Amino acid sequence: MEDLYCSEAPACSEGPIALQDNTLLEDSRILNNLLQLQPFTIPPQNYFKHIQNDIQPYMRKVVTKWMFDVCEEQACEEQVFAVAANLFDRFLCACVVQRTQLQLLGAVCLLLASKLRQCRPLSVELLAYYTDYSVTQQEIRSWELLLVSKLGWDLAPITAFDFVDHLLCRVPFIGCDPAIARKHATTFLAVAVTEPDFVQVEPSALAVASITSAVRGLIPLPEWTAALSTFATAVNLDAHALHALVDQIDLVVEREAMSVQTTVSSQQAQQPLTPTNKQQAPEPMEFFDGNKTPTEVTDIHF
Repeated sequence: MEDLYCSEAPACSEGPIALQDNTLLEDSRILNNLLQLQPFTIPPQNYFKHIQNDIQPYMRKVVTKWMFDVCEEQACEEQVFAVAANLFDRFLCACVVQRTQLQLLGAVCLLLASKLRQCRPLSVELLAYYTDYSVTQQEIRSWELLLVSKLGWDLAPITAFDFVDHLLCRVPFIGCDPAIARKHATTFLAVAVTEPDFVQVEPSALAVASITSAVRGLIPLPEWTAALSTFATAVNLDAHALHALVDQIDLVVEREAMSVQTTVSSQQAQQPLTPTNKQQAPEPMEFFDGNKTPTEVTDIHF
């Protein structure tokens, strides 16, 4: 039996699963395929106005931020959150739900996205824990079947994260560490995905705007302006029309940064929440009507 033992680390352990293949990234055919496929998985309508009667935009932001926090704490691959958010929005375009079911839907989307985009899926038990057991394991399993049936088993959307590496390899930023540029870009992109205003924006446009917004603080003005033009040409968009989207992402990131600073300063003495450290259990979510918009998941109760 000892001869059969394999001491290699599994593919799902920490660290990159595979290195980037520049041959694939620089192949224009792959980028063209992404551009051709992206319209099929963009949410087809504004479900806040035409489908959902009990759901408000701020509720989506609260749930998607919770989903992002779960992905961050579990060190999920970056694509997991983007795919989960896409499944979340497309389901809300296809099925009427109540506000009390939003966290359940978010948990189901995380479960499916982690199965599709990483080799170590999030467990049903773990997701139920993150809802403070306000959602049962059986509900998650039942809604998993409901979601895949409503989406016609079309569970492989094109997301903005799919475009990041294809775009970055086309513009070598002089004087800027590529790893830092990519990290900033994916961070800005994750923040943008939580914004209800960007739900129906083309993934390619959102990727271009997020990358430009992220790197223009790292490189001189002429260089990032030229980069925006190159990116826009690569994805068949008008560079001038993207300036407004870049500015909008700037405002969103600035607002989120201020919110994070306020939260950190008020929670410095608290221990981080993990499934193995239950001194401070997660609280269930609840949404309230009125002028006040909740901004932190820990302040919301289902």
